[in-house]
Amino acid sequence: MGVRLRCILEQPVSGLPYMEGKALAMGYCSDASARAGDGHPDIIAIDFKSGQTRPAAPAPPPGESILSTLDEFIAGDGAVQWHDTAPGLVAVRKILAKLRHGAKITATPDFEFADSDEELTEDVRFDLEELEKILIAAQKANTRFYLAFDV
Repeated sequence: MGVRLRCILEQPVSGLPYMEGKALAMGYCSDASARAGDGHPDIIAIDFKSGQTRPAAPAPPPGESILSTLDEFIAGDGAVQWHDTAPGLVAVRKILAKLRHGAKITATPDFEFADSDEELTEDVRFDLEELEKILIAAQKANTRFYLAFDV
């Protein structure tokens, strides 16, 4: 059993790729945790080569993150809200561009999903590429979508 992020389409579309969505869900939850200000400013990094201590890298400021552009498309506690695919594609492609240019998804210690941040980032990138294909197919079929967590 696990959690995944699914793309739900308003109408059935044939020939869609399969998006597992587990990495995307874990990456999104880790990213949301960092946005909420759950960083640990009291952690100190030690460079054992030079014997110098330095503060750990700060968490991103609240509201700034790699995956926050997906927020508006994720179904919340209220009624389902359908979204046009064009803005969804823009959001997904914006994230993919960041990941392809070196941005990383950092897993919170609570999530034991991947062996490393690089592995999680690669898995999230793969899920997003599949989501992009799904949204392209949905756009061609003239149907809307939303994202939802599935347990």
